[in-house]
Amino acid sequence: MILSNGTQRVLAPQAFAELSPQFYNSYFTPRTGLDLETTFATYAELYRRQPWVNTVVNKISNLIARLGLQVWDMSSPTGKMMDTTSPYAKLIAKPSPYMDSHSFWQWVAATIEIFGETYLIKIREGGRVVGFAPMHPAQVKIRRIDDGTVSYQFLGQPNQEFHQDDIVPFRSFDPFGTMRGMSRLEPLRSTLMSEDSARRATASWWRNMGRPSMVLQTEKKLGPDGRQRVQDAFRAVAGGSSNAGGIIVLEDDLKATSMQLSAEEMQYIESRKLNREEVCAVYDLPPAAVHIHDHSTYSNVTEMMRSVYRDSMAPRIGFIESVLDWYVGADFGGDLKAQFAVAEVLRGDFEARAEAMASLVQAGIAKPSEARPFFDLCDAGPIADQLYANSAIQPLGSTKPTTAQIEPSTNVVPFPAKKYVRDIGGLIGRGKSIQEAAAALLDKHPTDRDSIREACEQIIERQL
Repeated sequence: MILSNGTQRVLAPQAFAELSPQFYNSYFTPRTGLDLETTFATYAELYRRQPWVNTVVNKISNLIARLGLQVWDMSSPTGKMMDTTSPYAKLIAKPSPYMDSHSFWQWVAATIEIFGETYLIKIREGGRVVGFAPMHPAQVKIRRIDDGTVSYQFLGQPNQEFHQDDIVPFRSFDPFGTMRGMSRLEPLRSTLMSEDSARRATASWWRNMGRPSMVLQTEKKLGPDGRQRVQDAFRAVAGGSSNAGGIIVLEDDLKATSMQLSAEEMQYIESRKLNREEVCAVYDLPPAAVHIHDHSTYSNVTEMMRSVYRDSMAPRIGFIESVLDWYVGADFGGDLKAQFAVAEVLRGDFEARAEAMASLVQAGIAKPSEARPFFDLCDAGPIADQLYANSAIQPLGSTKPTTAQIEPSTNVVPFPAKKYVRDIGGLIGRGKSIQEAAAALLDKHPTDRDSIREACEQIIERQL
């Protein structure tokens, strides 16, 4: 409770997380851009004009959009099971009636990366959510009252206000409070200003060419008209990219002195490289992911690419899943959770997967039917739906028996039944019956009666 003018005012719960708490009816307007050297640029304009911002945002949004979003039933007694029939699963499969699934999630992810927030309007039929309509954060004003409830006012024409139960808010962390999200472009203010200035300087250089890196000197007094005449004449001969490398003939005792600064003095190239690396750092994306290989080596480039989903994309994916479960999943009840299908992108390359799956199948850990889908192969039928193992593998101690397995009277090590199967098969192949073969082996190995009998049983089973 806050005492003001002798009256008690309730502090909204969200205000405790704000650096400058707002009381009673408070309005939170969006931040739309930042100042460059000579102008103000909106976040959207920076995305359109700054190539490295455009590159990393497109990379991140496409990496998220390519993933399939699935709904899992976490309450199943046999463990989590994929849900494809519930209303929530159908909603996630087709999230918007106005956009395809890939474009929808690309818009959501890109808008979050550019503005630090985005909002979805819940479309209802009979009270149930059946789709979402994107609402641009730059056109949204949030109104909060003292009990903590909020409404979202769309500032378009005509404007419209939505209750908090009809909005899905995606807001990144903002140190000033929880009502709005902070764009990742904010920490890049000086970087983007430097990049913008460098690009405008380059454009100015191509437009002016000989100016201002060239000084024209003469002993004569030209006056305003004379100076203008000399400038126009020089610009006509040396100005612009089409006149680069041309021959200049100077009159009126003019002398041309070059004033060009070297790239090393200006640190121009290095500053441009630093700008792109700072953009990648703020967006938590390995430079190799956007094909900047200045620091890539044969040994680390593969690991950097693996870290894209494992380290850079995992927090973003978890954030979107958490918002969906909190603001949408609760409307459907049950223990249903929406999760992106990241298993495929976290696997190794084809060669590594092939080697790993072959080892699992040969060790009797995975069935061939479980391994085939990893390589987009069709079902091989019932024969593949069982475990196989290398027949040479024996239980521990069978090939090198312990002292207890050695016959104490004769001190002879008994052979395994598999060895006698081969011996009996050889005798049968030479014209003996299975009884005669067994008797011959018993004469040679009287202590291995059990193994010889087991070998005979195996041969009989094969014949049946």
